[in-house]
Amino acid sequence: MPPERHAKFEEVISLISAGDLAGAHAACQRLVQKFARHPDAHALMSRVLLEQGKIAQAEHHAGVAAALAPGFAPGETKYHLNAGEILMIAGKAAQACKILVAAAKSAPRDANVLRALADAQMTLNQLTAALEACDAGLKIASGDVSLRSLRAAALLNLGRPEEAAQALRELCRDNPGQASAASGLALVLNYVAEATAAEVFAAHTRYGELLEAALPAEPVAWGMTRDPERRVRVGVVSPDLRAHSVAWFIEPWLEHHDRDAAEVRVYQTNMVSDATTERLKRHASAWRVVDRGTDADLARLIRADGVDIALDLSGHTHAHSLPAFHVRCAPVQATYMGYPNTTGVRAMDYRITDSTADPEGSQAFAVERLVRIDPCFLCYAPSRDAPGPERAAGRGRVFTFGSFNNAQKMNRRTIGLWARVLEATPGSRMLLKSVNFDDARLREEIAARFAAHGIDPSRVEVLARAPTLREHLSLYQRLDVSLDTFPYAGTTTTCEALHMGVPVVTLRGGTHASRVGASILKAVGREDLIADTEEDYVRIAAGLAAQGEALDHRRAALRGALAGSPVCDARGFAARFDGALRTMWKGWCRDG
Repeated sequence: MPPERHAKFEEVISLISAGDLAGAHAACQRLVQKFARHPDAHALMSRVLLEQGKIAQAEHHAGVAAALAPGFAPGETKYHLNAGEILMIAGKAAQACKILVAAAKSAPRDANVLRALADAQMTLNQLTAALEACDAGLKIASGDVSLRSLRAAALLNLGRPEEAAQALRELCRDNPGQASAASGLALVLNYVAEATAAEVFAAHTRYGELLEAALPAEPVAWGMTRDPERRVRVGVVSPDLRAHSVAWFIEPWLEHHDRDAAEVRVYQTNMVSDATTERLKRHASAWRVVDRGTDADLARLIRADGVDIALDLSGHTHAHSLPAFHVRCAPVQATYMGYPNTTGVRAMDYRITDSTADPEGSQAFAVERLVRIDPCFLCYAPSRDAPGPERAAGRGRVFTFGSFNNAQKMNRRTIGLWARVLEATPGSRMLLKSVNFDDARLREEIAARFAAHGIDPSRVEVLARAPTLREHLSLYQRLDVSLDTFPYAGTTTTCEALHMGVPVVTLRGGTHASRVGASILKAVGREDLIADTEEDYVRIAAGLAAQGEALDHRRAALRGALAGSPVCDARGFAARFDGALRTMWKGWCRDG
């Protein structure tokens, strides 16, 4: 690179580092004009535009840079890698995958390209291919932490949580100070039936300890009035305020909360928005999209907004903001619903639950204080577009069990338990559906897992995602009984099944994750569907199958039972939730 060009590039980079994005943009425009045929100029412009949040323009310049590159020779894949990464940010995973596949073919030993390709394939639910890309990358860079984390994520999404947990245990062993690896292990252990409560709790508290070591929290001087009765400002923090189960379960409170008692501000930490996002915005006094910047930046913003109570809806799920809570973004901090366990972050003051999901003794496995809003900590708003609950006709009368939970929850023990149910009900079938099953090879593998338990694969049907919510819900019309997963029970799927008139058999375990189904069923008045042992689970499921067509006549009644239960009482739920927040606030005013 000529010295003149190099100096101009360094000028732009210095301006970016100094935070002068307007100056960097102006300098880079001159650079692009002078070196219009050089890919580095356009690649740098894409970086500036990305920092400015101008995603479409960044995508354009990244594409120009890739087109100007003379080929995929070693060292030149950086332009295609940059274009792929920006396409991912723009939500164009299919286009990103296409360019990264081409780059990987031309530079098969570029671990960075393979990592980006695996990420794109994961987004597209090309899970087997993503695992293969991770394995190929790790042959080149065996210690790459990002590749190892991605590989564990691929294993989890392929319904192999036991292998994912082992991969993350090894990653934590090799990188003992890395909090993100500890967070990944904590999350995955929720899916592993063999993991003990003590092991799961230790993994979560280990994450908190690593945060404390890496980010010592400074005391914060709060300026708000300690008036226990005044109107409080609640800040909701989540990346999932879109067509996602988190959004659907928080919406009843957002819509019906007492506006005289609380003002709600939302911090959307993911730029992905949709019709659900727009609907939720109507219920907030302020809505901030803060998908860029650090967790420290997020904490400073929430503090500057004068938030009294910060509400986390993510726990350890993807794109969480737990470090912002660790450094304390508000005087009162609580976690709710988006994650079925403790966060392990000692600065998180409360976790909102109920007495069924977290009975007496559960406090021993939570760093937060448990606040129970009985009878159920959840509120479900059924889709107004849902079809009727009647069973579908025209397919013959074959008794059909099913589960529409994500494949992450279909671990070895769950598949084995379902196989026992099929053995106990000759002639019955199993219908499975999940977004994970967009992967055709995974669909074949799931059927093979049943075959390993002696179940003829012809009795198992595995479906990919449905195009619309209504089409997804209509598939419940093919089910007679829904079988819950263990130890990570369904939440949205359980509510959906009940709304569609399908009874759900759940196995109550020793953790919050394994008791959510029991919480919902108890609130609906169907404790007869809750098993405490695997033998009970099989007995209850087989007993329902023995009723045959008689179940058809009860479908509408089951929908009515859900509708009339606390699970669908939005106003009652909002009042209980508001009361919990007020109790937290009064505690700080008294003790803070």
